[in-house]
Amino acid sequence: MYAALGLAAVAPPALELYNGTSELFGFWWGLGSVVVFSVVFGVQQVRGGAEAGRVAAVRDEGLAAGEYTLTDYKVFLPFDRPKSSPERAKSPLMLRMTNRGLQHWDDDALRWSHPWAGLRLVFEDEVLLVHYEGRLVARFWVFIPSGTTAEILLAADRLQGHRFRP
Repeated sequence: MYAALGLAAVAPPALELYNGTSELFGFWWGLGSVVVFSVVFGVQQVRGGAEAGRVAAVRDEGLAAGEYTLTDYKVFLPFDRPKSSPERAKSPLMLRMTNRGLQHWDDDALRWSHPWAGLRLVFEDEVLLVHYEGRLVARFWVFIPSGTTAEILLAADRLQGHRFRP
């Protein structure tokens, strides 16, 4: 689609050079192609932003009364780990740390949620192992934009020591 739009935008001014048509026609055609590109890309960005807002609202509705989000981490399954630029890689999976527990989201679907009391987090190389009540619940490669894996473990230790009062 983008190649066809690009060809449609470039072809008339290029043909104008050979045919010697009026400069006014070329100006309006160029302006029109810029408007078309702006509308097409703008609609795509607005649609993406609206979808991201909808997913965030669904995730926020999943919080219990008095529960709040501390941080979110984009995660990948260990075999789907991006080779380069994980900040640009798309992943519908997310781990959300709240004051009450850890949640695993797959886009707008809550896969599981466990309280801090029964959780144990361990890193094996770069893969996070999530244990709940002695069972392995999940394995993830966690994208941490600035920081280290130690920050996740430290936060989990502090939250496990803190008892939430309803």
